[in-house]
Amino acid sequence: DNGGEAARHTQLRDIYGILTFFCDSYKSWQKGGVENINGLIRQYLPRKTNLDTITDREIYDIQEQLNNRPRKSLNYLTPNEIIQRFLSNNNSRPGL
Repeated sequence: DNGGEAARHTQLRDIYGILTFFCDSYKSWQKGGVENINGLIRQYLPRKTNLDTITDREIYDIQEQLNNRPRKSLNYLTPNEIIQRFLSNNNSRPGL
């Protein structure tokens, strides 16, 4: 959880107006959405799955299934529907 993947979070805030939140270490309850998606992924890849045996195609298929699955937290829209709406409403904003 302490990787560099969020190093440009200020750019997301400045360009897109996206607020960021950093959880305290070892407090998984502060990131319920992350824990939820981990549980969804576990439906496809149970604990102790040897990830070296999973193909790129299998990962892509899992990603597609999850991104096209309606979510209660998104008012029963899919993540893909949400991002498409966001992009169509913000098509004039600069990229990162």
